[in-house]
Amino acid sequence: MTRITLLLTATALSLAACGPATPPTRATAERLCVSEARQADGISGQVGIGGGSGGPTAGGRVTITSDILNPRNEQDAFRDCVIRRIGGQPNPSGGGLRVGISIGGST
Repeated sequence: MTRITLLLTATALSLAACGPATPPTRATAERLCVSEARQADGISGQVGIGGGSGGPTAGGRVTITSDILNPRNEQDAFRDCVIRRIGGQPNPSGGGLRVGISIGGST
């Protein structure tokens, strides 16, 4: 009887965890939307240089998304993202294409 009770309790807790998530607070939504807003124009990148015991290193990354075909203002994208997240709406998939190029090496 104890095993059945334990099993039913574990199952109930597991199912409760699968329930709808509560929307984030405004501060959390703003923190989550910063990187999404930076991608609003459809292109972003990083460049890095460094050095260590193996000698100097350099690297870079460029990311191009389908948003490049319909760029948005960063402030508008941030505002829309925050409103969407606070409202509990899902991320729009948009069927976008994301292409990343990474280059790294040492000399």
